[in-house]
Amino acid sequence: MSDHRPSDAIEPPDPFEGLVLDEEFVRSATVTEPSARARMLAERWRHEPPVDPGGRHWSPGGSRPSRRSRRPRRTRQAQAPYHTRRLGRLRRFRSLSRGEQWTVVLGLLIVLLVVGGVLFEPQRAHTPQLARPAGEPGSPSPSQDRALPGGGIFVGSRCGTRGYHRFPAAPASLSVDGSSGPALLLAAHGYRHLGTDRPGEFTFDLRLSSGSATPMVLSGPLGPEGVAVEIEGPNGLVAGAYGLPATVEGTPHTSDGRGWLISDYGAVAHVVLPAAALCPGVDAQALATGLALRTDGGNTITGPAPYTVTMSLADPEVGELRRTLGVLTRGEVLAVTNQIPARATSPI
Repeated sequence: MSDHRPSDAIEPPDPFEGLVLDEEFVRSATVTEPSARARMLAERWRHEPPVDPGGRHWSPGGSRPSRRSRRPRRTRQAQAPYHTRRLGRLRRFRSLSRGEQWTVVLGLLIVLLVVGGVLFEPQRAHTPQLARPAGEPGSPSPSQDRALPGGGIFVGSRCGTRGYHRFPAAPASLSVDGSSGPALLLAAHGYRHLGTDRPGEFTFDLRLSSGSATPMVLSGPLGPEGVAVEIEGPNGLVAGAYGLPATVEGTPHTSDGRGWLISDYGAVAHVVLPAAALCPGVDAQALATGLALRTDGGNTITGPAPYTVTMSLADPEVGELRRTLGVLTRGEVLAVTNQIPARATSPI
């Protein structure tokens, strides 16, 4: 076949003309090889088709499964066991970033602390609390005198004072069971907790006797100034009041109805000391325990009570009857404590 190209046509230059493939050119060429995992998967797929992580088999020439066939049908019977679901949650947690993992951990910790009451509790989280030893009523703090509900005056200004008595002659006028002349004895005492919305109260049952065939006349409510109560311990006065009213039983009124005729057979007077008569800082329940005489396992008295309660009243008729009877005790004050005589007190 003849060549019809014009004689003046110029042929394009050969791009490989003058190319020399020397050793330096060959070594400088870059070579890209498949990774080790790619080679391993290629070798495995020569013998068996690849398996999808969701459990679906496929092959390069196979048809693509439909959306309905790719979504497994879930039934209650086909649910994974608990340990499998737990492992799934663990894998999801591990798939989170480190910051997200710390956020989850701190959130769970805060929830546990709030439920346990460690956080957001001002008294325990911010205010140091000193535990009070068992049986210790606490230390009294000074207060102010004020009227008590139901009658009487709280001597708050005397809190912490040692040896205070509304009637100064009370210590020298203590009655002893079996003594002659007018007597005031403590038959029973106790403490009643009236509820969370009502303060408690100390109760005292007193026995009154003229100590002779001559009756003792006492003005109402029980002596012109009423009954005085002082409770003292190692830290001084912890509770005190005077002018307390009394409910008297077992004896008649005087002819004018304003007083009482106390015979030798005696009468019973019931006196209430409200918890409002306690000095600030004193626990009523612990104080009630401290008024009981010390005993051993056999209920044998082994020592005095840690706290002493003194109850007293004063009436001029008491002093007059003592002079008439010629008894050794003088004055117009009748007084008794929970300490002596021990057999005169019986905690409720």
